[in-house]
Amino acid sequence: MGLSADEAFHHLLGESVRRVEEAAARLREMGPGETVSAGAWSRAQVLGHLWDSAQVNHLRVLRALERDDLSLPGYNQDDWVRQQAPSEMPWPLLVDGWRADNLRLLHLAGRLEARERRRPRLPHSLSRIAWQPFRAEVPASLEDLLRDYLGHLWHHLGRIHLSLVPPMAPLPGLGAANLPLEGPRVRLRKFRPDDVECVAAMLADEAVVRHLPGPPRTLEQSRRTVAFFVEQDLRDGFSAWALTLKGEDRCLGWCGLADFDSTGEVEVLYCLEQAAWGRGLASEAAALCVACARDRLGLPSLVAAVDPPNIASRRVLEKCAFRPWRQGRHFGMLLDLHRLDFSPTTF
Repeated sequence: MGLSADEAFHHLLGESVRRVEEAAARLREMGPGETVSAGAWSRAQVLGHLWDSAQVNHLRVLRALERDDLSLPGYNQDDWVRQQAPSEMPWPLLVDGWRADNLRLLHLAGRLEARERRRPRLPHSLSRIAWQPFRAEVPASLEDLLRDYLGHLWHHLGRIHLSLVPPMAPLPGLGAANLPLEGPRVRLRKFRPDDVECVAAMLADEAVVRHLPGPPRTLEQSRRTVAFFVEQDLRDGFSAWALTLKGEDRCLGWCGLADFDSTGEVEVLYCLEQAAWGRGLASEAAALCVACARDRLGLPSLVAAVDPPNIASRRVLEKCAFRPWRQGRHFGMLLDLHRLDFSPTTF
């Protein structure tokens, strides 16, 4: 039957509570430490900012429940950190205050009725106050605000230390991908160790990585990428998979599904070597992943991220019925985000 959007959201909230508790325990052990990097905030300043963010977003939700729009106030985060001087606070107080206000916000989020939480609203100020930019002309919801908040939270904790951002538990009640996935020409299978050289050659090509975050990858970086996909597939039951032609076994790149930015969304992603471009293979592979997400796994929705100049990639998403949604900054790149809801909610 699949996972409903409401069930997926409440799974996100439950996992967020667990991760906040684990991060708080780890932060107590770590102590305030030194500055994260040259010119950056200290751990105490980052945590002070995140405490402010929890309080501000708690009040934003409450105010939104009193009105029809989402025209909510922003705040001067740098000035607030400077005025409050969190580095001068006892570290245990800072950790416990941050923990308590996050748990309070998550409790409030869990009490919201689905109809109210997901209701699309205009006008809104999320184009100005959200962590990731929203389009001012596209309706936004309280759930959008909350997911954006959680993405911001894990982004900043990851800057302190990656151990503070453990993977989320797999979504409950999903079906199995049952690989391989096969179309008229394309076959998607699990990655194998001997695929690393093909992936490394692809990710060393400047034309390929032009639309990906970061410079061309080394062999070791490509090996870690493939290992990450294998580990994610074992944990979640889905990941990016090796893309091959039917009847052939050579890896031409990848296409598959992945956790998106710790916001509870699942992303469809694809990357092909240059020799495979222009043949419709990415569109066929992406359609296989969309059908798998909807019919086999039972996911309620998918998102996808595209570098704005990448017209070919945008056409792939249009063929799969994705619609423009918002923007997101990932590893320094501002990307256009698209969305596909399998069971759209109407109000």
